[in-house]
Amino acid sequence: MLNLLHRHVLKEVLVSTALAMGLFVFVLLLGNAMRDIAELVAAGKLDFMVFLKLMGLLIPYVAAYALPLGVLTGTLMALGRLSSQQEITAMKSSGISLYQIASPVFVISFIGMIVGVVVNLHYAPQSRLAYKHLMVSAISENPIGFIEERRFIREFPGYVIYMGDRAGPVMQDFWIWELDDEKRVKLFLRAKEGEINFDQTNNALVLTLRDGTAEQRDDSGSGGLADEPMRSLFFGELPIELPMGKIFGEKSQRQARIKEMTFAQLMERRDEELAKEAAAAADGTTEGISKGRMKVQMHMQKSFAMAFSVFSLAIFGVPLAIQVGRKESYANLAIALIIAMSYYFLIIAVSWLEGARGLRPDLLIWLPNIIFQAVGFYLIQRANRH
Repeated sequence: MLNLLHRHVLKEVLVSTALAMGLFVFVLLLGNAMRDIAELVAAGKLDFMVFLKLMGLLIPYVAAYALPLGVLTGTLMALGRLSSQQEITAMKSSGISLYQIASPVFVISFIGMIVGVVVNLHYAPQSRLAYKHLMVSAISENPIGFIEERRFIREFPGYVIYMGDRAGPVMQDFWIWELDDEKRVKLFLRAKEGEINFDQTNNALVLTLRDGTAEQRDDSGSGGLADEPMRSLFFGELPIELPMGKIFGEKSQRQARIKEMTFAQLMERRDEELAKEAAAAADGTTEGISKGRMKVQMHMQKSFAMAFSVFSLAIFGVPLAIQVGRKESYANLAIALIIAMSYYFLIIAVSWLEGARGLRPDLLIWLPNIIFQAVGFYLIQRANRH
């Protein structure tokens, strides 16, 4: 009888989780597509097949968030429906504990946690890097076409470009910001009009600006941008050549960002930071955990914690689904979103402490999981006694 009940609960949870996962993956994919590539597709800047490839590469990235939400929503929907139909009460009356009833949920969430670790620390960073490379390749094939009217262009690393209007090859109200490594503006150009051409021989964008001004930050100051003097220059015509290799960066020379690293690469970077700390300690200039190592450890621990949230949120959702006992999908979806938003708010709050290395935010990132699991097990034990 127990195996029959387990199969019944397992089927309910699996179906609800699959539906919820599909919904959240679709919503998150749509959100990322609207933000990054929908305008480019609508304007004919991206081929439809490239668009499909980009969407496919986004799936592992959004799965890191869709998996915890899907398992939580599936648990609330399945157990909420069983509770509203008095099936949970009938099972408990037969002497079956709530832990036994919810064991299929624990199994599914544990498997989801393992999948989350693999996705977060391997497939998601790889897909993120592949997504950027494919986007860069698409832009490289038609760089002129990506300068779209009345849109801030950020696809060119190190630059932000804006164009008010276009009349054929002639652009009007042209703005360009050149950024340094700290994302601060080091050169600002504004022109009444300009022309953009692509030099295939030198593989470079050639911007010919007319009737404009150029402002360059004085790097001698060490304060903020607002406190630094700007050197202004008026020009009648100014040609600027932007080599594509400089704009996009060579793939072989490009250093992967922390978010684009797999677990093995993160461990290598961590070992490098440890070696630097050891050298600093030998010179007597050590300051504890370095900023670089904290950044790596913070990302690793956050990836593990996000994967573990599948289990934590499922545990929290079991007693809540039984106590609320609603069979309406929209109500369970709303409850799941409120719980998930509370969890992610705690994650974000701890992430703000990354600069306070003495507080060990790389360990505090586990606090939301501990809180949700403790409350969840307490509520399960309490519901089990009634």
